[in-house]
Amino acid sequence: MGRGYSDDILHRAKLSPYASLDKLNADERKTLLEAVHGVLEEALDVERTRGGGLTTKIGDHFTVHGRYGQPCPRCGNDLRRVSYESHEVAYCPTCQTGGQILADRRLSRLVR
Repeated sequence: MGRGYSDDILHRAKLSPYASLDKLNADERKTLLEAVHGVLEEALDVERTRGGGLTTKIGDHFTVHGRYGQPCPRCGNDLRRVSYESHEVAYCPTCQTGGQILADRRLSRLVR
């Protein structure tokens, strides 16, 4: 699964990008699984409706991925991004982290 889909799935499930699967309770796991199915089904529906070639970029339907600084589609606050290992993750602090701005893990290692 690509980063775009994982960003959108975590946003839909209202889970932090740093959430650990082994620490999720049963309800959170159920919500995560429902989000996986929902996001991927919608993505397939979008791709099936494209006719006559690709008129737009694949993945242009993402709700948070690649939309840093734009309003969150759920709450309207600005979307953020954070570097994690070798890539960036998009998230909404209001919807996913209780308002907490996540620390950039690449930079925080250098500051110690």
